[in-house]
Amino acid sequence: MTHLKVGIIGSGAIAKVHASCVQNYHQTQLAGMVCTNAERKKELKNEFSCPLYSTEEELLAQPLDAVVVCNESGKHGASIIKAAKAKKHILCEKPLEVTPQKIDTLLATVAAQGVTLGVVFQNRTHPEYLKFKKALKEGVIGTPLLAQTQINWYRPPSYYESNPWRGTLQWDGGAALMNQGIHTLDLLLDLLGDVDTVGGMIATKLHQIEGEDLAVAHLTFKNGVLGTLSGGTALYPGYPEQIALYGTQGRMIYEAGKIIEAPLESLITTATSTENNSNATAKIENESLHLNILSNFIEAVMEQKEPLVNGYSAKKSVVLINALYQASNTATIIKI
Repeated sequence: MTHLKVGIIGSGAIAKVHASCVQNYHQTQLAGMVCTNAERKKELKNEFSCPLYSTEEELLAQPLDAVVVCNESGKHGASIIKAAKAKKHILCEKPLEVTPQKIDTLLATVAAQGVTLGVVFQNRTHPEYLKFKKALKEGVIGTPLLAQTQINWYRPPSYYESNPWRGTLQWDGGAALMNQGIHTLDLLLDLLGDVDTVGGMIATKLHQIEGEDLAVAHLTFKNGVLGTLSGGTALYPGYPEQIALYGTQGRMIYEAGKIIEAPLESLITTATSTENNSNATAKIENESLHLNILSNFIEAVMEQKEPLVNGYSAKKSVVLINALYQASNTATIIKI
C-alpha cells in the first residue's frame, strides 16, 4: 500500500490534531513538523515520532508528498505558495486566507504548479449534516424561504491573550467571524449557494482585540432566500451554533451537529452527542471529522481529482465575511 509522506506547517493545538490524524491514518506517514518554540518542541517530541524543523524551507526541502498548513491564518497564503512551488500537495486549515485578494494570488500559484489544494472544513463531513443537507435537497421543507443562523459563542479573555495573533486584523483577518463563525457560514453557503447582498454591523464589546467579538447581518441569497445572522465570542456562557431553515412546508433546525427539529420525526437526531455544545472552548474532543477530510484529500491526490473542499469553494466564506466587514465599515449594503 502506498504511504504518502506528509509534513505539518505549524505547531499549535490544531497542528497537533492534524499531526495525530496523519500519524494514525493508514495511508500517510508523518514526516516532519515546523516548530520555532523551544518549549513546544519538547512537547511535540513526546507526542509525535517525527523530525522537527525550525523553518518551512527546511521542511519543504524534504522528500514530502504533501503538507498540512496550520499556522496563523494570515500566513496561509505565503506558506501555500512556498509549498506549491516546492511541488507539494497542500491541505490548509480554514480560512484559506484572510482576504479574497490573497486567496486569488495563492490559487493562481497552485494552478500554475499543478498541485492539489484542499481546505479543512471538517463539518461538511458530519453524518448528521449530510442527512440535513440531503433532506433539504429532497424538499422536506418545500421551497426554502428564510435562513436564521446563530453562532453565539464565548471565548474568555485568556483565549486571545494566550496567542497574540488571535483577533488581529493582519494575522486573524478579524476575529469571531473569520476564526470561529466561518465553519457555520461555510455550511450555510454549502446548503443555499452564493449570497447576492449583505448588510450588517460588527462590534468589539468585551475583548481587547482589533477584530470583532459581536456581529449581526442580513443576507439575500442568489436563489432568493433571505437570511439573518448573529454571532460573536462575547456571548457568555456560549451557546450551540444553529442553522434554522424555513420553507413553504415547514422548518428544519441543525444545532451543534444534531438535527433538533424537522417535519419528519425520522430525521431528528436521537444519538447522544459527545461534542462540546457550550462553545466556550476551542478544544477538539473528536478527531473523526478531521480524519474524514484527510482521507478525502489523500484520495484526491492519489486519484488526481478535486477534494471535497477546494480553494474556490473555500474562498466563498472569506468573501462573505469581508463583505460584511465592508458593509459595517461603510454602513451600506454590499453586493457580492
